[in-house]
Amino acid sequence: MKRRLTVILAIDVVGFSRLMGVDEAGTLAALKTHRSELIDPKAVQYGGRTIKLMGDGALMEFASVADAVRFAVEVQCAMFERNSVVPASDRIEFRIGINVGDVIDEDGDIYGDGVNLASRIEGLAQAGGVCVHRAVFNQVRGKLDLDFEDLGAVDVKNIEQPVSVFSVELNEKAKRLASPVKIAIPNRNPFAVRAVGVACVALIFVVGLVVWRFDATDFQPVKTLEMARPLPDKPSIAVLPFSDLSQGADKGFLSDAISEEIIGKLSRFPEFFVIARNSSFFYRDKSADIRDIASELGVRYVLEGSQQKSGGKLRVNATLIDATAGNAIWTDTYDRDMVDIFVLQDEITRTIVATLEQNIDLAEYDRLLRQPTQSPGAYELVYRSRAERFKFTPAGNQEAKRLAEEAIKLDPGYSVAYFSLAWVHINCDRWGWCAGRPREQALDLAFVAARKAVELDPDSSLAHWVLAHAFMQANDLEQSEREYERAITLNPNSAGVLAGSVETLVYLGRANEAVERLQTAIRLNPHHPDWYLWSLAWARYFTGEYEAGLEAINRMTNIPNLARRTQAALYVRLGRFEEARASIIKLLENQPDYTIEDQRHSLIGKFKDQSIPDGFIEDLRSAGLPDRHAD
Repeated sequence: MKRRLTVILAIDVVGFSRLMGVDEAGTLAALKTHRSELIDPKAVQYGGRTIKLMGDGALMEFASVADAVRFAVEVQCAMFERNSVVPASDRIEFRIGINVGDVIDEDGDIYGDGVNLASRIEGLAQAGGVCVHRAVFNQVRGKLDLDFEDLGAVDVKNIEQPVSVFSVELNEKAKRLASPVKIAIPNRNPFAVRAVGVACVALIFVVGLVVWRFDATDFQPVKTLEMARPLPDKPSIAVLPFSDLSQGADKGFLSDAISEEIIGKLSRFPEFFVIARNSSFFYRDKSADIRDIASELGVRYVLEGSQQKSGGKLRVNATLIDATAGNAIWTDTYDRDMVDIFVLQDEITRTIVATLEQNIDLAEYDRLLRQPTQSPGAYELVYRSRAERFKFTPAGNQEAKRLAEEAIKLDPGYSVAYFSLAWVHINCDRWGWCAGRPREQALDLAFVAARKAVELDPDSSLAHWVLAHAFMQANDLEQSEREYERAITLNPNSAGVLAGSVETLVYLGRANEAVERLQTAIRLNPHHPDWYLWSLAWARYFTGEYEAGLEAINRMTNIPNLARRTQAALYVRLGRFEEARASIIKLLENQPDYTIEDQRHSLIGKFKDQSIPDGFIEDLRSAGLPDRHAD
């Protein structure tokens, strides 16, 4: 026998025999409707599994106590609304009981005292009510904003000891906890049902003329063997950029932020394979089919959605699609105040986690979870700063600095704002994009900002990433590696962190490991930026894989000027000297004063073994790079 601890939920219909005696067909039809439109979708949302149906009731199992209680509260609140237009004599009302206990698992069914006790507790609930065991109460107290009534120790049938039971008060707190259920209210009048159906069809047609929405139930599933990339061995998901239905100059930034934060939250789970932002956002404003997206990215699940901001209010629609099954497995609409945006992102993330992997322990996620800022304005400024920084121009870098500093003024405790500012200073130090500021001070300022980011949020992968890069710029490779390892541990799905760490690995003399890490990053981010290929070519040069390195750099859409150095050195190793010289000529056309001395200076102190870059420098000399400036 296989025993395990689990959360058991028992639910049944109050007065089922009487309802069947009055209208057997109508009662069964209404019960089926409640199950398909309310209970089953909410079970999926909160990771519930129906063990068995028992005519007027069901036995269910949940991985999380909090999710089981939320499921019960949402079902009962929704049933109250559904019954508000149904005559009292015809109403279907549920009782729900929840227990945490040891069960025997046999062929997908569960048995034992834990199951029996859940059924007994359910019998203590009033019509439309929820009762829970003390163990359940103890676990959700302080986690869910609910009121409970202590019913004391109650004697129940076939249980030797009295059972400590609490009743959940379905008051305004419970209603606020429940997310709205956007479904039709069941009606036993067949003519009314047809009328509602016709109205719904008309409404759908009108809405469809205004804004196109993907119909996840109207396509053939993707055949996994025919996908462009094979599916990983764990749940794989791509979060597409949410559509922005708002108006105004800031259109697009909030939608991107919502999508990206969900990607970041999901990435913290090593149990998932999460496609990076660049590749998900590749499909922005494209009319790509969900099947093609899933195939190209090599994922089973796709999350799509939209947001609309009006004043201080926010409405978000989200749909989770299983491309291999050809349908939507979960969809919901959220109406929130703007100040609740982080709670909303977390709620969507938790729903996805519970839907895709029911056995995940959310305790570690709870430890990492924190609201990044209390200021929506600072939140938006940081995303604007990042957009400017990603232009990779001196002007963009200066504007990114201004926006990051503005965000810090609005919220001096916002870690990600300091992360953005640190990258601005690193770009100043590395590329000279300083806009009149002293370049010599840039690295010191980068360390100040990066350390502040870590201080404010020690569990931020981003903060440790930028600090790791600052250490690399300062030639402290061991400390750089430690910070990169911390960042990767905190977010194993971050393609950017994995790709960024490659340079440090090469300098440490671990080029083979660098290549493997870059290949992982590329799988997580199939539509990666060009610099991934530059890094891959650079690493392959030091592994001796010259053909593969040259193939990588020649696949770049636009080869940066300094990347011509790597290209030229690879050509030399392959004996293609004319092409090597052509690369150096192109380099010198844009930077006529660049010399061997400049190259040597850029590598001083970078490699742990200083003899390693000597071959690279000699290859550049062979390709025609001059030793020093011409007089």
